[in-house]
Amino acid sequence: MSNGKIVLIVEENSFIPIDTRVWYEVTTLRDAGWQPVVICPAPVSFHSFKAASVTFGEPVDIEGITVYYFLLKVAERGVVSYLVEYLSALWSITRLSWRVWRRTHFDIIHLCNPPDILFFLGILYRLLGARVVFDHHDLFPELIAHRYRGLIGRMLYSTAKVMEFLTFRTAHITISTNLSYRQIAMERGKVSSDDVLVVRNGPKVADFIPTQPDPSLKQGLKYMVCYAGVMGHEDGVQELLESIHYIICDLGRRDILFTLLGDGAIRLQSQLTVNKWGFSAFVHFPGMIRDKELLRRYLCTADVCVSPEPLTPLNGYSTFIKVAEYMAMGKPVVASDLKETRYTAQEAALYVEPGNTKAFGQAIVTLLNDAKLCDQMGKIGRRRILDQLSWEHQQQNLFRAYELALDHK
Repeated sequence: MSNGKIVLIVEENSFIPIDTRVWYEVTTLRDAGWQPVVICPAPVSFHSFKAASVTFGEPVDIEGITVYYFLLKVAERGVVSYLVEYLSALWSITRLSWRVWRRTHFDIIHLCNPPDILFFLGILYRLLGARVVFDHHDLFPELIAHRYRGLIGRMLYSTAKVMEFLTFRTAHITISTNLSYRQIAMERGKVSSDDVLVVRNGPKVADFIPTQPDPSLKQGLKYMVCYAGVMGHEDGVQELLESIHYIICDLGRRDILFTLLGDGAIRLQSQLTVNKWGFSAFVHFPGMIRDKELLRRYLCTADVCVSPEPLTPLNGYSTFIKVAEYMAMGKPVVASDLKETRYTAQEAALYVEPGNTKAFGQAIVTLLNDAKLCDQMGKIGRRRILDQLSWEHQQQNLFRAYELALDHK
């Protein structure tokens, strides 16, 4: 479909191949005949913030995809810290994008957020003749609203909304992760309904084929409950720990291993909390699982999977890839009752009022006590992925977005 056309994909806050959405996009485009080039931060550890062994600013080939890594000065806290991160990242990305442009003019520049700082690049390369696609991953103003309060928070929120608007208006085509984001693009960004398409975060079927459970992963306990995802302040891990405390202390269940897969800003804090409670025999933190086969074994061994996100300005509109991955493995889900989570899982999940940690814990136990219900919900979820939500279904809208961008006046 591309006739060898070139696309430059840019992201500031994550990197391939770990960023599943962007990795799916670039490999899909590669397989369709495009020549994708990616600019993204170098791989870093959440804990040490030390860059992996890569050559900054020089192209690296990853499975036929040209990648330019830059060193990201990751913000730790405070407005100044984030300002330093964003400005240094914007400088690095601009410099690398110009190097790519000089070597080979790209047909499309594909900008991923957050943050919404890349509209500068969109304006520059739009003037030079490239088409601009905005890949709307997160609601940056809502991220700011969750992070900051008071007068400074309101000022930053207003600034973020201006930057978001400029990003929408710079793009020829916007791709949204769900219908809620699409509505925001049309209302806040004044984007025409013809210029915004939904490309959901669906798992690739080939990457999530159910495998045989591995009883050894349960570490001698009868049941396993699994969380798989980022461990940030807005991801509900702290709330999940409260639910675990309720299950163990109030309900007296000591036959369940809670396996929390992933990494992030609060992983260490969560481990310290578990150790303080004396629950280390019941809560396991294997870290971020890079091995896809091992991740599948963990998920297939789990009896129940969880998505405990609190209700925040961001979470209320967002889709969580972990839910679809659980469903792809045929697992029942206990989830916070959020609009887009309910759309994704439908009858494959039990829903709990966000923040009600006791009810969340009780829902987990309810499923563990009903193997027939678990099996039924798991089959519903698996079928929904195969029929509607897998990446194989979503990629058609990605192709459509690129076609519209190239044809855009």
